[in-house]
Amino acid sequence: MKILFFIGSLSAGGKERRMIELLRYLKTHTDFSLLVVVRQDQVEYPLFNKLEIPYIKLTEKYRKGDKTLHFKFLKICKIYKPDIIHTWGSMSAFVSILAHLVLRIPHINSQITNAPPKIKKWSLRNLQNRINFSFSSVILANSYAGLKAYNAPSKKSKVIYNGVDLERFRNLVDCEEIKKTVGIKTRFSLIMVASFINSKNYNLFIDIARLVQLLRNDVSFIAAGDGYNFESIKQRVTNEGIPNIILTGRISFVEPLINCCDIGVLFSPLGEGISNSIIEYMALGKPVIASDIGGTKEIVISEVNGHLVTNESPSEIANLIVDLLNDDEKRKKLGDAGRKLINESFTAARMGREFENVYKTVIDH
Repeated sequence: MKILFFIGSLSAGGKERRMIELLRYLKTHTDFSLLVVVRQDQVEYPLFNKLEIPYIKLTEKYRKGDKTLHFKFLKICKIYKPDIIHTWGSMSAFVSILAHLVLRIPHINSQITNAPPKIKKWSLRNLQNRINFSFSSVILANSYAGLKAYNAPSKKSKVIYNGVDLERFRNLVDCEEIKKTVGIKTRFSLIMVASFINSKNYNLFIDIARLVQLLRNDVSFIAAGDGYNFESIKQRVTNEGIPNIILTGRISFVEPLINCCDIGVLFSPLGEGISNSIIEYMALGKPVIASDIGGTKEIVISEVNGHLVTNESPSEIANLIVDLLNDDEKRKKLGDAGRKLINESFTAARMGREFENVYKTVIDH
């Protein structure tokens, strides 16, 4: 079976990481022929290079709105002759439509990776979604909330949850070394792994940090990631002089850093699908506090493996954090339940098998 994967780029991001985990599974467990096509030549995952999967740049210099992309992609498909086109992202799905129609190649669409609370019905983005869905053989989302939010046609839609390679969480660097590297000097630490973009609420994160530190001075707040809001958040931390807030920027040792923290949080008011960060927190046995929106409730269960927050004030969330820090037994209980869930339902092997079954089903039909 020949599968052509089409994605915007291989920059750091949730869908990119998910696709690479899938590529690793397919390269290891199947004899499929794999090709990756990217619109922009940006590879930020060393694992992809190790897999030695061939990839092609769709164009030497990507220009938004380039009308030739459809024809360039068609040409690649004519040469490679894939059995399946698997797209990752709205624009990739749209560009692939011509090849799908002309060459009659089945199109698997994995553009649904979040679950926004509202999508404007009369918008260009929603129009493109409807067009993409119409010319997709199968639509795959990583949450049921995502399918509902995008109003994807139920007859050809399916959910495959994100999966992680559990080996990533074994034999990690010693915590004392990590704490020294990052500058953690307190007994406890809390981490949020997320891009500094509008869909992640780092201002709430800082509000909570300030309030917790009025109650105790033994907690560090770690923000791991970068993005267009990084400098403004950094400036706020500097201006307000809040101690024990550490902005790491982009780092390559996320798993060891999470392992050294006590609680994982994710404040995302615009709706996640299934967050890779939350999966990583749980895989490392950390209780989770996260926004109750989108697909997060499909993995975080209050009082079982963490807490979901909706309209709680920063002070209420701060008190929730303090209560957890005061209760070692509860933190362990919630963390163990999260780890058990990941080991049972969110592994890369389980995800890979489900994708493999979809491919075979599409070909058989």
